[in-house]
Parts: sequence; C-alpha cells; structure tokens
Amino acid sequence: MTNNCQLQYLMILLDGAAPSFCYYDAVTHGKGIMGLETLKHGIEFATKHSLGITAIYGTEILPEEHRQLLNAVPHVKIVPYREGAFFTDNSLVVLDAVQDASFPHRLLEREITHLVVTIDLQDALRLYTFIENNYRFFRRISVVFKGLEQADENMLNDFRLALQKLHPLLLNILWREKFTETGFATDRMMLHEMNNCNAGVTHLSLAPDGNFYICPGFYHDNSPPIGSLDNGIHIKNRQLYEFSHAPVCKRCDCYQCKRCVYLNKRTTLELNTPSHAQCVVSHHERNLSGILLDKLQNRGIMVNYPKIPPLFYLDPIDI
Repeated sequence: MTNNCQLQYLMILLDGAAPSFCYYDAVTHGKGIMGLETLKHGIEFATKHSLGITAIYGTEILPEEHRQLLNAVPHVKIVPYREGAFFTDNSLVVLDAVQDASFPHRLLEREITHLVVTIDLQDALRLYTFIENNYRFFRRISVVFKGLEQADENMLNDFRLALQKLHPLLLNILWREKFTETGFATDRMMLHEMNNCNAGVTHLSLAPDGNFYICPGFYHDNSPPIGSLDNGIHIKNRQLYEFSHAPVCKRCDCYQCKRCVYLNKRTTLELNTPSHAQCVVSHHERNLSGILLDKLQNRGIMVNYPKIPPLFYLDPIDI
C-alpha cells in the first residue's frame, strides 16, 4: 500500500450489480458476485492494514461461504431495501425511489436505523409523502439527489421550492415528535467543519474484478483502477482528493456537502472542483437548515447550537 496513511476503511463491492447508494448509476459489468478468493484476500488486506470494512450487498443472495467469511469480521452493511427483510442496526438500507414502484406511498414495516433514499432531483417534493408516512420507522434518513449532471436553473429553483414545501413537515417532526436526523435538513445544524465523503482519502473500494477504485462510481464508470490486490494501491495526484487542495470548497461552509469527487470528475473534469449544480443544491440545503434551526431555537430547542447565518450567494465561485 502506497501513500495511504489516512485510510480508515475499505468498501467491498460484493456484487457488481449492487444498486447505487450515491450519485453514480450502477451498471452491470457481467462480473456478478465477487469470487470467494477475491473476497478472502480483500478481507485479509483490510485486516493487515487495520482498515474497517463496509460491504456493499446486491439483491442476489450470497453463497454460504461468502456469508461465513463476512460474519467472521466486524463490518458495516450497505444493503438494498427488500420488503419483509430484517435489517441489523449496522446496516445502511438503500431505497431507490426511481425503481420502487410504490414510492412515495411505500410504507416501511419495521424500524430501520439508517435509511438512504436515492431520488431524482426533480422529484424531491415526493419526499413529503414518504417522510410523513414513515418518519417513525427510521432514526436517520439520508437523501441522495441524483441527476445533478442535467440540472439547469429551472430544476434548481424547483428544488428550492420543494424544500420550502417540506419545511413545515420537517419542523413539526423535529419539534413535536422526535429529533429524526434528516441528512439534507439537519446535518448542517450539528457540524462545525467539513464532513465530506472523502473517497480516495479515508476510504477506497474493492470491486469484484479484484481491483481498487476510488469509489464504486469510478468502477461503474469504467475508469482505470488505482491498483489491485496483487500489486497494491497507487493513486496519481492523490493530493487532488484532499480538502486542502479544493480551493472552492475551502471557502464554503456547507459542511454537510458530500463534495463528491466522482461527481466532480463527471461534471467539471476536475477532481477537486464541484459543479455549479452541486453547490447550489448544497446551499439550498444549508439555507433550509438555518431556517429550521432558527425556529427550533425560538421554541427552546438546540439553543446552544451556533446559528447558520444567511448568505447572499448560492455558489462560492460567485465570490
């Protein structure tokens, strides 16, 4: 392993067809489930370098030998939502709102610790019905707004209006019911510095082909690997993945922004430079958090948290 002293965990993509839990689109490469030997060597690699393991499961049931290997080591699970399935507390459960035919009227059956919903940016308002019906069944919901590559000013403004309409529902849940973490609306309240994805810095991904990638998005995008189990990890221009080399982001206080390097590369061709759409969406989220926090503090809740001051811009590049 070369120049990776900051690595904290390894993401293992157990199935090449596993649904996306982030901005990328999952494209089947025909690799199917990761081979048993590859999985074994991946776990050995993580153990040798004191890395935590996050396993990304697909919809296909893993063979018994794979399950035994994984059960022998502590790991976080990223699993697709399945009706009737039981999810452990260490599972991030992914619900694809585009593929789920019953969304937003889907009714969860039992409590989920951390639910991740992937949804098209232009469908953000559909979250109202889903959250209203299900907020008692999750402790945290993270929402990935996809389709930023095609977002124009009209779509971004519609997103702002959607957040405005979600505002009273979220305020009522946070105030009258319980503090349910709603990533895009509450994360910024509790952060005092950037808390981004950090792919390429704190974590890397191992794909079914036995190669390492910055994240699953680069694998599905057919980007060149950054190494393999046989030859180790070698990242070119590694500093470009680090926050210290992100000049636009260093001037921003949207601490909840994922600062996705995969999306950066897709939209600006630069790893360390986000697109206009990314910044605008993150600032709309920030503004929503500021309004909600202000109203909660007026009701005596979260009074010790620093206020989120309003801004006169939506994209740091403007200043």
